[in-house]
Amino acid sequence: MFIVTGEPSGDALGGALIAALRQRIGGKLKIAGIGGERMREQGLDSLIPLGDLAIMGVAEVLPRAPVILRRVRETVAAARAMRPDAVVTIDSSGFSWRVAHALRRRGETLPLIHYVAPMVWAWRAGRARRMARWYDHLMTLLPFEPPYFERVGLSCSFVGHPVIESGADRGDGSHFRAAHGLAPDDLLITVLPGSRAAEVRR
Repeated sequence: MFIVTGEPSGDALGGALIAALRQRIGGKLKIAGIGGERMREQGLDSLIPLGDLAIMGVAEVLPRAPVILRRVRETVAAARAMRPDAVVTIDSSGFSWRVAHALRRRGETLPLIHYVAPMVWAWRAGRARRMARWYDHLMTLLPFEPPYFERVGLSCSFVGHPVIESGADRGDGSHFRAAHGLAPDDLLITVLPGSRAAEVRR
């Protein structure tokens, strides 16, 4: 299997995906592609450093465009040379979709699967139709997402959200406050900056 992600959150999903596949398939599973630390822990030897791809915003993308396009070409060439049973791209649509589009443009019939649906239910609904042209299957994090893609002919599976699977929904607020010396009426603020280094810096 050839698995590709371009950002740390996708790397976390990819690591969990590889671990789950190993439980089901065992030693027969061979993994190649692009990922970070979590996927390396599961045996991936990443073709490209994840830091080359984990960028965001026009100000970061434009100066790196030649590198990104070269990385797309290298990724496509590696996938074509390997002839895996499937190519799985995870989130990171700016990179993942370029890889999928390039594979299809070259006439590749490798099964293409994308993990993490774009939020077409919130904005830019036309992305669903574009995905249906390139991908054979989509794995979604939210249970209401599949119909948005199935109506344009893209096969979908709801696979669950890692935050829910982590047990975060079963947290005990009063226990947390007691453990950290916070009174019941103390203001508590959660900061969720994202997974990319640029997001955290901002």
